[in-house]
Amino acid sequence: MKTKSLPLLVMLTLTACTFQVSTEAPPSPTLPPTPTSELSTAPAASPTPATQEPASTTAPGATNTTAAPSATPAVTSPPPPPVTGVFNPYAVVLVAPDDVLNVRAGAGVENAVAGALQPTASGVIRTGPAASAGGDRWVEIQNPGGGTGWVNSNFLTEYASPAAFCADTRVTDLLDSLAAALLNSDGDRLSSLVSPAHGLDLRLWRYGTAANYTPEEASWAFQSDYVVNWGPAPGSGEATLGTFSAEPLPRLQEVFGADYSMHCNDTLDLATFSLDPWPPEYANINFYTVYKPGTEQYGGLDWRAWIAGIEYAQGKPTLFALIHFQWEP
Repeated sequence: MKTKSLPLLVMLTLTACTFQVSTEAPPSPTLPPTPTSELSTAPAASPTPATQEPASTTAPGATNTTAAPSATPAVTSPPPPPVTGVFNPYAVVLVAPDDVLNVRAGAGVENAVAGALQPTASGVIRTGPAASAGGDRWVEIQNPGGGTGWVNSNFLTEYASPAAFCADTRVTDLLDSLAAALLNSDGDRLSSLVSPAHGLDLRLWRYGTAANYTPEEASWAFQSDYVVNWGPAPGSGEATLGTFSAEPLPRLQEVFGADYSMHCNDTLDLATFSLDPWPPEYANINFYTVYKPGTEQYGGLDWRAWIAGIEYAQGKPTLFALIHFQWEP
């Protein structure tokens, strides 16, 4: 697909979490996440702050978290299912750039640190065993320093190379299904697309609040009257308060209901005024930029885009993140 040049935009800051705590999927969207060690916080039935194991944020269950990848997709036959299950490669996710993911001698933060994985590490090999500790799921991996060790599974994602991802036609099918779900306010369909591992991180503003929705929460998002603080709006700096249907949905429908173009692992010119249009904590998550060009009537300034992050879950592409971009004065 063709890459379009986009006008400048300004992004808002996102929050970072401390390393070592992982959160399980809470029941509904919540406000900005808070860093924690290696524990996980179970969110309530409405948006709540997310915490995590290492040093990043993820809050399933429509929880607000602040945490937060280049070629044109080759439409060919889908690659073999990307990395699933034991012995297949995984990658680190949701760990801040200045942090690491601890590898421990046993499942749980009470065990000694036996090694570390860098925030962008890939090729992580699981060895089989898994266990629950402190409300989190821990898995045994091959320790880079030798032998084996344990990590909080919230900070791992199934690895797919950019080339394999961009050639996977199942991903574009997923985005077509997403468009149908949004345009028809179909909660069941949206729910079926959301990552069961990490939920959906939804950001109205690049540096604003991320509301995380579990698949269950996504099913009723269109009817929810829960008001989210999406963070300060570009330009005015005033907090944007509103429900899913009042704030993100109209902007999503505007793009996915238009003659948009899709660009695999390419942020286009969104990076012109934002060094990191795709959050560094998402470095191992592949994505598509879904771009609606501007019109002559407004000098092209009414363009709009969403970056859709895709995570594989048991070899199947699922929706991991949606981040909104627009022209900013």
